[in-house]
Amino acid sequence: MTGVRTTVTKRFMLVWTVGLFLVGSLLALSLVGGQSASADGHSTGGEAIVLSHTEVDFNTGASRSPEEVWIYGSGFTPGIEVELLVADFQGALYVISACRWDNEGNCDPARYRDGAGSVWPLIVNDDGAFATKWRLGRFTRPNVGTERMASMWAVDAGTYSFLASAPIALCDVTRNADLEEGAEPAEVPGFCSA
Repeated sequence: MTGVRTTVTKRFMLVWTVGLFLVGSLLALSLVGGQSASADGHSTGGEAIVLSHTEVDFNTGASRSPEEVWIYGSGFTPGIEVELLVADFQGALYVISACRWDNEGNCDPARYRDGAGSVWPLIVNDDGAFATKWRLGRFTRPNVGTERMASMWAVDAGTYSFLASAPIALCDVTRNADLEEGAEPAEVPGFCSA
């Protein structure tokens, strides 16, 4: 019977294990390193926005919609002003957290019904959080909004640096509510639950 001679020593295995540990640690640090502050000092890397519901009843062509969505943010730098934006169907950004102005250039909270945020200016609190609601208002009018998937963005109001985003489905959930008997229901996009 012949013996098998081991050429791998305990010392070699120890060096190999330590080397793999160091390489793994460096790789992990490089992947997590993106979660730190950015060069402009206004990003923590952990910003997030969440919507009260990600599917909104959207009646395209309505002059004004009473539908509302609560928007919650966390992980933001305390004290900064945040702007919330959503793109219209042509891709132009629509500010949804700004005040609506009267004819004299004054912030008019009564015009919230025209489509704006309920809090203005939207300043992040000491815990890095904020909450506001968006009434769709005139976002539903012709040539502005349309039924589709969209992204809501949070940006730094001073620099317009991107901070976070969340999806929102604009769906006509009542499209087939008043069908006459025997009528063919309209097709519902795959991103809508209705």
